[in-house]
Amino acid sequence: MELDIWQGDWGLPSVDLICLQVMAYAKFSGAPLKVKKTNWPLSRYGHLPVFRHGKKNTLTTFDNIVSYLQRQNYSADAELTPKQCADIIAYTALLRDKLYPALLYVWWVEDKNYCELTRPWYAKALSFPLNYFLPGHQQRAARKNINNLWSCDLIDESQKETSIYKDARECLNLLSYRLGDNEYFFGKNPCSLDAIVFGFLAPLLKAPFPNPALKNHLKSCVNLSHFVQRILDRFFPLSPEELEALRKKEAQEAEEKSEFPHKWRDIILSVLFAGAVMLGYAVTNIKVKYPEDHDDYLYDDDQEYYDEQEEDSKK
Repeated sequence: MELDIWQGDWGLPSVDLICLQVMAYAKFSGAPLKVKKTNWPLSRYGHLPVFRHGKKNTLTTFDNIVSYLQRQNYSADAELTPKQCADIIAYTALLRDKLYPALLYVWWVEDKNYCELTRPWYAKALSFPLNYFLPGHQQRAARKNINNLWSCDLIDESQKETSIYKDARECLNLLSYRLGDNEYFFGKNPCSLDAIVFGFLAPLLKAPFPNPALKNHLKSCVNLSHFVQRILDRFFPLSPEELEALRKKEAQEAEEKSEFPHKWRDIILSVLFAGAVMLGYAVTNIKVKYPEDHDDYLYDDDQEYYDEQEEDSKK
């Protein structure tokens, strides 16, 4: 069994939510899945992940992959009751209706996040020529997906953003209430709902968004944050080399962030100093030019004045 996925970052095995969901479910069910980080979504399916088992079985959606694994006797839901299985369906629909649009907005539509995080990350991860057009294509698709949620064109962007974030926060609060103090949603063993929730929440929690409004709300739901970290620690532990690389990257990002204001200060001071030098140079090199016969002109005026005075005295 093979799975082509987007690569990971920020301590995640993958940055893509569906890839994370499939990987988590395979871990929970014990499926022997070989993961391949390709970052190449230009198969005939047009996206990642792509699941393969033999020459005839190729699947691309979470639901189809889970159904196939269950037919192969790899199930994470075998011990659940019919009511719990029905709850999984209900919560999955809630997540896809209320939280997924917010994730699209945070990753692809919010300008600051897209320009400073999403586009640079995918441009670096993708190969030529995908790095030039795929981020823009994904952004347009996300905008279209979000706009389809409203039938009225009179709703402006700020109203859409407010509504999207409101629904997402309510969804996170409901998940937090449902999880409570439990390790997983239906007891001590993870199931498909845990895999689905993990895929939705992990990138939101770990990615360094410049505009972290929704991320901060997730972090305030402490049990959900612990839920994500628990799955990462137990099922996707980082190797010592990966831990060291992550530590160095976080230290570098923190250093760049702390130096950013000072860099701008130095740039501004340099510009001001250069301007002052140029202005001083210009002032010291200004030449005031007088009329060539200036002295003669003054002398003639004086002579004319004395002549008039002498003629008046004679009179």
